[in-house]
Amino acid sequence: MNFDGSAIRKIAPSMRRALLITFGGLALTAALVFFAIFPTRTRLKTLGTEIDSMNASLASMRKDIADTNRQKAKTAALAVERDAFIASGVIEPLLGSFAMRGKSLLDPFAQESGFVIDTVKELPFIPLQVPSPAPIQLYGRQPVEISGHGSYTQITAFISCAERSLPLATLSSLLILGQPQTPETHKAIITFEWPAKGEKRKP
Repeated sequence: MNFDGSAIRKIAPSMRRALLITFGGLALTAALVFFAIFPTRTRLKTLGTEIDSMNASLASMRKDIADTNRQKAKTAALAVERDAFIASGVIEPLLGSFAMRGKSLLDPFAQESGFVIDTVKELPFIPLQVPSPAPIQLYGRQPVEISGHGSYTQITAFISCAERSLPLATLSSLLILGQPQTPETHKAIITFEWPAKGEKRKP
């Protein structure tokens, strides 16, 4: 098929200029769409996805910030619970005496159960393995021997109260001696063993 250029030459010059301007505008528009609009739309779509992700992250951070006070309250409550647990299980000397500390912890249970504490004696400290050199605070097991009297029910109630309220204390020995003169009241020698913390003692 041969292109006849004579047909174009027959068109008036003004019409030819109009056609050239039209075709040029169409070409320019096509180039603008292909090289500018399409990449811009793709970039805008990518930016939209990034903005959605950032909005989700922002919402998550705002939620975390809103939960900060609740988390602080929860942490404080757990710290109180932890301190109470340690206080109920790990003993430190009272006026330099583990026996005094043991008695101060056990007196409320004796009053509750009706068991009467007569004497309290501190037994030898059972050290745990520590690094060398030993730290200022030493940790170990501290036995405290309680001698007292009461009925069998009172003795067992005293031990049960102590074990329930002092979860880290261990009943390491129990001796119940019947008294012929008072058959309803027995002598009891009870030894509790605690995790202990105290100042390093000189030999």
